[in-house]
Amino acid sequence: MSGGKHGHTIRRLRRRVDAVVEAERERRKPPPPPPPPISEEHAAMREHIERAWGAVIKLIPEGTDLEEAMDQSEGIRDRIIDILMMEGEEVEFLASQAVDPRPYERHEPKF
Repeated sequence: MSGGKHGHTIRRLRRRVDAVVEAERERRKPPPPPPPPISEEHAAMREHIERAWGAVIKLIPEGTDLEEAMDQSEGIRDRIIDILMMEGEEVEFLASQAVDPRPYERHEPKF
């Protein structure tokens, strides 16, 4: 379809649509997996954090999201605070080893 005398407008609109579609593809792309642990100590820390998240996920009632569960149960909230503290310790450990902690950050637990 050439668009006749409005071909330039149609091409401009197609470019805008293509840009929006590409941005949406990028947004939906899953994040890359974290790099491997740097030491046995770090591997143990990561394993402990993953197990703690797994235990919290089992406590969340069916049909409830994480925020609702935190509002309903102080025990879940306390466990999540403990997990966040463990993640902070991991960041401090990585920084003490001169390793950038950003690739290891997770903003959501793995289900």
